[in-house]
Amino acid sequence: MCISVPPRFTNISGDTHVYANGVNKLTLTCRTDSSSPSSVITWYIDGRFVTTDKNATFTDGDYGGQVTSQELKFVASREMDGQVVECRASNEVSADTVASSSASLDLRCNDLINLLFL
Repeated sequence: MCISVPPRFTNISGDTHVYANGVNKLTLTCRTDSSSPSSVITWYIDGRFVTTDKNATFTDGDYGGQVTSQELKFVASREMDGQVVECRASNEVSADTVASSSASLDLRCNDLINLLFL
């Protein structure tokens, strides 16, 4: 007998404090708790849906469920400082209920480089 369980929580990990120089990539990982069937993760930056070219990975979870993880990689710009990155997880059981977590970007700029060119 298979039990259907929605994801109850997600967690975002990764460094949200990077130099926003238009080159450095920021990598964040969203991980769910155990759900059955496995979860689908969607990403948002400042409320806008974003896509990722990284496939979700699945590992065995509690009670026969699956833990879902997915990376989001992007180049951060100065304008993104303070924006919120959110991941949402859902499965067929949780059509209306979505587990989500968010992280605020705290980006640094290397103003010394700008001063050298003045």
